[in-house]
Parts: sequence; structure tokens; C-alpha cells
Amino acid sequence: MNSMKDMEELRNTAEMLIFTNDSCTGCNKCVRVCPTLVSNIAKEGKIWVNRESCVSCGACLKACSHKARDYADDTERFFSDLKTGKKISVIVAPAFLANYPKEYKRVLGYLKSHGVNHIYSVSFGADITTWGYLKYITENHFVGGISQPCPAVVDYVEKYIPQLIPHMMPIQSPMMCMAIYIKKYLKITDELAFISPCVAKKIEIEDANNYGYVKYNVTFAKLMQYLGRDYVNSPEHTDELEYGLGSLYPMPGGLKENVEHFLGKGQVIRQVEGEQEAYRYLAEYLRRTQQGAELPFMVDILNCSRGCIYGTATEPEKDTDDVLMTLSKMRSIDKKDMHGKGFLRKVNKSPWTSRLTPQERLANLMEAFKELRLSDFIRKYDTTKAVKIGIPSDRELNQIFTDMFKDTKEKQEINCGACGYATCRDMACAVYNHVNDKENCIHYIKELAENERLKLAEINEQQQREYDRRSSMIDSVRGQFVTLSNAVAELNDANEASANEASDLANKLNDITEFCLSLEESLSSILSFIDIYKNTSESIVSIANKTNLLSLNASIEAARAGAQGLGFAVVAEEIRSLSASIKDLIAKDNEQAEEVIPKVDGSVNSIKDLIENINHMSDRVATIAANSQEISAQTANVQVMADDLKGSVEEI
Repeated sequence: MNSMKDMEELRNTAEMLIFTNDSCTGCNKCVRVCPTLVSNIAKEGKIWVNRESCVSCGACLKACSHKARDYADDTERFFSDLKTGKKISVIVAPAFLANYPKEYKRVLGYLKSHGVNHIYSVSFGADITTWGYLKYITENHFVGGISQPCPAVVDYVEKYIPQLIPHMMPIQSPMMCMAIYIKKYLKITDELAFISPCVAKKIEIEDANNYGYVKYNVTFAKLMQYLGRDYVNSPEHTDELEYGLGSLYPMPGGLKENVEHFLGKGQVIRQVEGEQEAYRYLAEYLRRTQQGAELPFMVDILNCSRGCIYGTATEPEKDTDDVLMTLSKMRSIDKKDMHGKGFLRKVNKSPWTSRLTPQERLANLMEAFKELRLSDFIRKYDTTKAVKIGIPSDRELNQIFTDMFKDTKEKQEINCGACGYATCRDMACAVYNHVNDKENCIHYIKELAENERLKLAEINEQQQREYDRRSSMIDSVRGQFVTLSNAVAELNDANEASANEASDLANKLNDITEFCLSLEESLSSILSFIDIYKNTSESIVSIANKTNLLSLNASIEAARAGAQGLGFAVVAEEIRSLSASIKDLIAKDNEQAEEVIPKVDGSVNSIKDLIENINHMSDRVATIAANSQEISAQTANVQVMADDLKGSVEEI
């Protein structure tokens, strides 16, 4: 088998006989009951049907409690074609009478009233099959043949044990014998529909070796579901041909009973029924053929454990005593002579009576069907359907087991069956064939969960260590926040004090500025005074000069006056001396004034610069004060935030 099917293809039911619907839960019950390894594909939590390898045994239909498996048949198409006027005749499985003894005739009447042309019981076709088996066996000494009325068994052999095809009875099934008889001997050209208890009959119908003689597989369950109660008022009708023990074919051991009826009970006829038992037995039968062991005279094998009476397409609620009662009545047919009408009208002695010996009954059977050609009823088998199942090498198998955490022999032989397979090896082979995933192994999931648990434990331990580390860090941070909060509080206090001192300093600078302004004004007054003084000194010097001149004149006059002028001369000299002293004094004062004036000017300029600097400093101090107030406000906010963070950290 190739890679996993595309999901859209798996969901496409148009080409599927048995398919998975949306109710699937992936419980693996279908895998558990399936007789093949690769017919179920586990994907996306659901179990899908692999059409190529499915043999339509129907085991999953019964096993699925979720109703997640369903099947397709031709009921809708059959009635649709009837409505268009297509000529259709019906062949009815004998199990229909057993399941619906009270409804049987009215259902047939409904079909007739809706356009069905002829209605025949497949029991007559089963009689032909019995004739064909016995004729082929006696003429060809064919011993060990496997019966083939069951299409699921045939499909299984063709797909999985093609080595047994030579051991399959080469005679058609009762359905096909009936269809061939209708087409070739009754010359009816109608399309044929089979009222069927079996899902797998669709496979036989579509087999190219069967000529397309049958067109519709109308199953019991879907037919009755379609009809509802519409048939109850229909006129009664019955099938058109009589039959013998062929009506026993759908029963477990029905074929065996037919063969023993004609050959006696001296032959070993192996009777096998049930999905698990049938396919297990075929594997055992293959081993016997390969070993050259003695084989039973014939194998009567059916897929369903209770025969076709309870086939894969029957209604479960029909599992009642009524069916058994009907079967008992059908079995009593061998006590009657079945001639007098229809095909057996020409037979002088009945093959079905129990009053004759097996040899006599066999002779009567051959006489009854002497007009039939055995070649018309020979069955060919398909040798091209073999499903290739990959067998992993030991290395590949060990790799799969390793991927599934099955690294010991004990783990490789847990065989719990939770995946649906009988053994862990089967599960590994399914993984190898891409029809399952290791995630569908409960051991793998448990190991994965345990690994995850250990990882989580390690992660938790790491997280605990990380938690402890962070707790330590948080404690440290908490302490730092406490320190920060205290420092901010102290800073706030210090900043507030600085703001107050800056405000006081600004006030004092304002006082100094006012003092400097007053000093500047005083120095300006001094300069004005010095200027006035200088002007006054110049006037005094001028007066002194004049006084000195007057003194000189007085000295001259005193000289002229002689002794009379001596006192005046003395006065004149004193005046001159005073004038000279005044001039010297004024000169010294002027020198000092000249020296003082630059200094006073420098002081005035310095005071102006001082005032300007003081004003600038005052502005900066004001700015500092304002900033300090802003810092104080922000510090208060920081302290609030620090307290909040401290609280949050403590909550952690």
C-alpha cells in the first residue's frame, strides 16, 4: 500500500461501499473486529475505511456503537429507475421471507404495483448451485473445495490469500445462478435487482466476471426504511418459481445440509461462520494446503456468524423467535415432493424427498437440471486484486518500536488491544503500512505522558528554583524599595529645607541689592560733592592768587611807606603766607580728590556690577527655589509610587 490517503478521498462516500461518517470517535472497535490489517485508516482522530483493501464483511457495522459506519446500496437508484419506466425484474434472497414472514407478500405486491416485472426467489438459484457443485465435484473429482456463496469470503481470498483461488468452488453463487438462469434460459432481458441481506453483494454484482447481469443491490434494511408503511395496503404477491432445499442456503450450515442430502453424511464437510473464525480458518486452510495435509471434502464458509439470515444488511430488530419459526417451516420442505409446476413439472421423481437414498436423490437432481449446461454457471475469479501489505524488516520494525517507546521485549509484547490490533507487532505493521499512527497506541501515549510528566516535574523544579531566586530578589528589591522610600522621604525633607533656605537667601539678596543701590546713590553724592569741592577749590585758589597779589601790592606799598608801612608789610606777609598755605592745601586736596575720584568711580562701577550679579543671583536663587518646590512635589509623587511598588512587591 502507498502513503496515507488524502482526507478528501477518505471522506468521499460516492465510491465507498462501507464508509465512515461524522459520528466517528476513533474508539478502534472497528479496527478490533476487522479481519484485515490495512482496511482501516486512523487519521485525525477518526477511523476511515480503505476501500481498496476492505472486503465489506460488515463486522464494523455491527461493532460500532456510535453508528459511525454506514454502507451504500442501490435502493434509491432502483426506485428512481422504476419511476422512469425502466423494465426491472427482482430476485429475492430466501432470508427475506425468514426476516419478514408477515410482510413478505405485501412487499412483493408493492414492488409489482410499482412496475417490477418478475419476482423470483434465489432459493431456486441455490438449487442450481447445489447441482453445479455436485456435478463439478463428481465429474472432476474436485475435493477440498471452498464454497463461494459469500462475496465477502470471495473478496478476502482474492485480495489476501490468492493462493487459495484454485481451491475455490468454480460455480456461481445462488444469486448469480438465478440471474444466469433468468437471462439465458428464461430469455428475460429486464434489468435485475437483488433484494439482499448482504452489503458485500455489491462487490459480486460489480465483478467484471459476472457480466453485469445484476444491476441493483437493494438491501433489506434500506428497502424497508424506504418503504416505511406504504406497502401495508398493497395486494399480496409471491415469487414465481418453486424451489427445493435451496431455501436453506442462508442458514448456517445450509450448504452442508444440501450436500449431505445428496451425498450422505459420510463426507467431512467443514462448517465455518463468523468474521473472525472464517478468516482465521482460511489462513489455517492455506497452511494445510502448503503442508500437503488432508483436506475436508468441502468447506461451507460464511462471513456472518448466523448465516445470511442475519446478514450485514438486515435489521437488528428482526433477531426474534419469529425468524427461527419461519426457518423451521422452510426446512420441512424436504418432506414434500416438489414437482407439479414450473421448472420441476417435468420431473417424475423429486430430488428433495427424504424417502429416497442420497444416491437416488442425487440422480433425481441431475435429472431435474439436465437441460442446464454446467459451463454457463462456471465462476471465474479475479487474480489481480491482491492487496500488497508491506512487511517491515527487523531493523524497520525495531525503529518503529523505538519511535513508540517500546524499547524492550516486554513492551513490544504488551498486546493490550487498545489500538484495535491483537498484538503490538500488528500495530507496528499498520504504522509501517501508513494506515495507523503511533499516537493511536495507548502505551505510547502513556509513555509520552510520563515523559511529559517528568519534563513538567523538571520544569516545576526549575520554576521553583527560579521562584526561590526571584523571591530572594524580590526580598532584596523590597528592601531596596524601603531604603529608596526612606531616602526619598529624607530627600524630600532636605529639598524642602533647601527650598526654604533658598527663599531666605533670595530675601537677603534683595536686602543686599537695596543696600548696594543706597551705597551707589551715596557714592554718586560723594562724586557730586567732590565735583563741587573741586569747583570751590578752584575758586579759593583764584581768591588766594588774588590775595597773594594784593599781599604783594601791599608789601610794595609798605616798602614805599617805610617804617609806617612796616605793620602793614607784616600783615601783607601773613596774608601772602596764608594765601600760599591755602594754595598748598588746595593743591594737596586736589591731588587727593584726583586720587579718590577714580577709586570712587571704580567703587560705583563695582557696586553696579555687584548689583547686576546680585540680581542675576537672585533670579537663579528664585529659580532654584521654584525647582526645589517642583522637586519637592515630584519627590512626594515618587514616594507615593515607591510605597505602591513596595506594596505590590509585598503582595507577590
